[in-house]
Amino acid sequence: MPSELYAVEDPADLAAEEAAFELFPRLKAAANAVLKAEYASGLADLLGNPGDFHRYLRGNAGDLAERRAKLLSTFRHNMELLVSKTWVEDHDGKRKDKALDAIDGILDAMGAGDFRRSLALFVKLAEGMATLLFGESPADEGFMDYVFRIDPKLGLFYWYVSMLKAEPPEDEELAQLELLIGIYALSCF
Repeated sequence: MPSELYAVEDPADLAAEEAAFELFPRLKAAANAVLKAEYASGLADLLGNPGDFHRYLRGNAGDLAERRAKLLSTFRHNMELLVSKTWVEDHDGKRKDKALDAIDGILDAMGAGDFRRSLALFVKLAEGMATLLFGESPADEGFMDYVFRIDPKLGLFYWYVSMLKAEPPEDEELAQLELLIGIYALSCF
């Protein structure tokens, strides 16, 4: 668990960050599905629009599939729009193409039920988007401070991505939850 706090200017941002730092390890360690869903909902509320995420975890199979399909459609649309609106030098045009290919890869792996692979592709997409948007990689020193100054919620999202990369899930159920949280967060921007 990170000890460094990034959002130190606004007490509300600091509280959200501290809550995320507490929720993520609880999500990883939860032994039953109900607790995992609650921790996932809490974390998603901090990263996206509060109160909506639970709709993607609960309900009858048909309604749940329909809601998730709409979420994935929103995710695809938002990411394609973001990539298309990103200005890059001609020599960086391949990064945009890779980002678009990654979106398809994420959704294809999800459709095949390979959530761990899809989550790994999601992390790569998020890192690639950081490079496209900010010209910096999340691996660069000072990136987290920089992105938290731009937008604390976006900073929290990139903290989440760094945690996904550092602690990949061991099972498909957790991978699916972690992936849905990330997709939900990007769908809310």
